[in-house]
Amino acid sequence: MNYDISQYDRPSVAVDAVVFGVDDFKSATMEEKKLKILLVKRGEEPFKDMYSLPGGFLRKGETVEEAVRRELEEEAGVKNSKLIPLKVYSKTGRDPRGWIISDTFISLTNTVELSTLENSDAKEAIWLELTYDSDNDTIHISSDIIISADGFVLGSQLAFDHGQIIYDAFKKLQDEVKYHDIIFDLMPEFFTISDLHNPYRTILNKTETIQAFRKRMIPKIEQTDLYDNTTSAHRKSRLYRRKPKED
Repeated sequence: MNYDISQYDRPSVAVDAVVFGVDDFKSATMEEKKLKILLVKRGEEPFKDMYSLPGGFLRKGETVEEAVRRELEEEAGVKNSKLIPLKVYSKTGRDPRGWIISDTFISLTNTVELSTLENSDAKEAIWLELTYDSDNDTIHISSDIIISADGFVLGSQLAFDHGQIIYDAFKKLQDEVKYHDIIFDLMPEFFTISDLHNPYRTILNKTETIQAFRKRMIPKIEQTDLYDNTTSAHRKSRLYRRKPKED
């Protein structure tokens, strides 16, 4: 078999991660969990000073999983997060630097404290609140980024085709939460029913009452003897944990 690799065009390969986390929101009257997405502000061209997903180029000898974990640690200080393969993006012109395809992942983690290495091409990493409007099928990030189903970004622009990647990742997250109980991967070991209910409601855009939600979740969780002592409420909430998976 005669094969000359130099006879074939070769793209550069990049990796990108859509990182979701859940964070506490506290006000004078309430405390709840909010869904967040991790974005980085680019420190160099193209799209300097614009938001993008954490990611970068595959290095020689790396697998794509190793590359995305390295980039998450370098650009945001995120380690040991759960990775879910999303898809490969290869549309012509998606990157102004040339023929670059991106193998993308969903990453689930707690909203850890973020850090960015000095030699990274990211200027800073930040958690931003994400909500979903099912009536218009749009994703809202913070107060000024709106992503429609076709990946079009209204307001503050995102770099590359990252609007489309975020939309696709959120839709996959919805399926994973609905059919595979991946909501538990966004939770700490111990959580209240409200902790579980708030991000579930946000991700699936459901108006289900907490009473109905509790009844449906009971087969999947177990009660502990612990209580939440972080709130100022007079009545403390009992903590639960996920039931061990059956072999």
